[in-house]
Amino acid sequence: MGVRKKWDLPSEHRAALLVLSAVFLLGGGLGCLFAALANEAGAQELADYLADYLSLALDGRLPRGLWVALWRQLKYLLAALVLGLTALGVVGLPLLFGAQGFAFTFSVACFCRVFGVRGLFPAFAIFGVPALLWVPALFFVGPPGFLSAQRRLRLSLGEGGGSPLNGGFWPRAGLCTALGLAAGLLEYWAVPVLLRTAARLVL
Repeated sequence: MGVRKKWDLPSEHRAALLVLSAVFLLGGGLGCLFAALANEAGAQELADYLADYLSLALDGRLPRGLWVALWRQLKYLLAALVLGLTALGVVGLPLLFGAQGFAFTFSVACFCRVFGVRGLFPAFAIFGVPALLWVPALFFVGPPGFLSAQRRLRLSLGEGGGSPLNGGFWPRAGLCTALGLAAGLLEYWAVPVLLRTAARLVL
């Protein structure tokens, strides 16, 4: 019972996690729907673009930049941290989660729309591998940030009192940043190698 209580989440944290998870999944569902509803002309353009992209990856001619990869993985995590420090996070964090869910599944679904099941291989190499780190990081800081934003909103309306931040915010922020950096390094070093292998399976 003691171990169970230690790992049980407070009810307000569970509620915030459920809200953000639902929005993330909703965005993901919309991403799949939008990819499936693309007209034939758009689908052909997408097929040509992805085929050219994989050809460049196979030849090792895709542009690479360490700082670009790091920024790509860090920017939304940093946005989540900043939104958690303001009352705007009450609206901004759900929008961010929804947008991230949409972008992730839309990208994966586009590969599947063009290449069928085989499209999962390059999609996992490009999007799935970094997502193994940025998704946990986003959900690690999202719920407490959402609660902090709610407290700040109540304080701005003259309700409640005390600090909107709890003592665990900065350790969470540090871990989130570390995971984002790791995702960027993974994208820079590992993704090109995995993508070349995936491109051979698809083209």
